[in-house]
Amino acid sequence: MTSFGKKILSAFVEVTEEKETVADTEQTHSISAAAFPAKTIPAGSIEKFRQYFEQLFSDANLPGPDYFEFARMTQVMMAIPDEKARYSAAYAGLSVQGLDKNKLLDTAAAYLKILETDAANFNATADAAIAEKVKAKQQDIQNKQQRIEQLSREMTDLQNQNQLLQTEVKENEEKIDNNTGGYKAASANMRQQIQNDIEKIKQYLS
Repeated sequence: MTSFGKKILSAFVEVTEEKETVADTEQTHSISAAAFPAKTIPAGSIEKFRQYFEQLFSDANLPGPDYFEFARMTQVMMAIPDEKARYSAAYAGLSVQGLDKNKLLDTAAAYLKILETDAANFNATADAAIAEKVKAKQQDIQNKQQRIEQLSREMTDLQNQNQLLQTEVKENEEKIDNNTGGYKAASANMRQQIQNDIEKIKQYLS
């Protein structure tokens, strides 16, 4: 049986590894996609996993005829329109090679078990991929959104502080300008008064 690992993980994320080739279905054992009915999903995804299951069953296939060869043969005989006749013909062709009904049913059940085990591995890998590639990034998005909101509040606070500082600066400038103007005017008046007094002292006092 093939290793699940990166091969299935590649269904969710890109992984760097040499692609495993699958021989043309006319030259290798094959389980038809009709055996695996699927919901409406991209055709490319269906084909990718159809080939995966073909390889999975091919690697698990034991020497001698069993359900794998039976399923393959029934697909080869699709030209026979009657299903019962098709199944009977496939069974008759393999029974001469040692396949009996009990072995056929037992090996079919074994392939179901392979699917169950593989599905458990797939689900575990899918959960891990969701945790790493979806949930972790969703949490990262949430953290960044919270940071954006925090920075937005800080920006609003800074803008409010700037407005208060601008108001304070304007008020201080007006106060300083008023005081400067008052000082200069009073100083000029005092200077003029002293100068007048000097002239009068010179004039009135001997």
